[in-house]
Amino acid sequence: MLGETAVTVNVYEKDGARVTFFAPHHNERNASDAAREAVARGGGRLVEIVSLHERGGPARNLRFRLRGRDYAVDPNRIFTENGRRCGVAPEAEAAVKGFAEGLLELVFAAGGKRLRDGESFVVAVHNNADSDEKLGRERAADLTAAAFLRAGASNNFSHGPFQEQAAGVYLSNREADGDNFVLISTPRLMAAFAESGFNVVVQKPAAELGDRRCGIDDGSLSVYSSLQGIPYINLEADARTGGPRQRQMLEVVYELLTKASAERRP
Repeated sequence: MLGETAVTVNVYEKDGARVTFFAPHHNERNASDAAREAVARGGGRLVEIVSLHERGGPARNLRFRLRGRDYAVDPNRIFTENGRRCGVAPEAEAAVKGFAEGLLELVFAAGGKRLRDGESFVVAVHNNADSDEKLGRERAADLTAAAFLRAGASNNFSHGPFQEQAAGVYLSNREADGDNFVLISTPRLMAAFAESGFNVVVQKPAAELGDRRCGIDDGSLSVYSSLQGIPYINLEADARTGGPRQRQMLEVVYELLTKASAERRP
């Protein structure tokens, strides 16, 4: 329940690899479908939030009712106190917190404080809009790997709108679309994706994420995971053309799982 509204959360699960995928935005269908297909092939779990427009189509935000009033919230901005402060009406914060805690218990173990047994990391799956179709200020603020670069004379950006969240950025000459990139919480996960030709953003360490600025601690699962010491991977791909690249990202995830499983064997 989110306030007085029942929210459907689908869980797809198959024996095999030990990994949990998380799809918070129901309108990002290509990402969710690719993760579900990967689970069907290789095993694991997909936790998918269902959110719908009033007319019934998939939506990004969750709509809910509380004490006779209607609200909406981004389901990937609710996992920290600061994120809820930034994006939730004060009178609805308690209800959103309860919903977020229930999700975390479903995605993780120990009340949302650690990975489930046998898992090495959690993987979020997302799609974004094609930045090449945007102009001016809208394009400058778009979510791409390059948007995490610190602005300066060494690049073509007057500002990097997400630069305060990143410790570093690797831009691959083999990636043709800046909308396709991987965000990771720890540098040790970088090599596998960089070697496969993906743009990679390394998030700031937990000690630098405890910041009340909404552009740093935004309440996302990436920030929450880092604050809990949980390794996190986000696979971000162009909603229109990034399907093949997102499936290749998923292949790297399963290669990492195979390696981690081998390292755990006595």
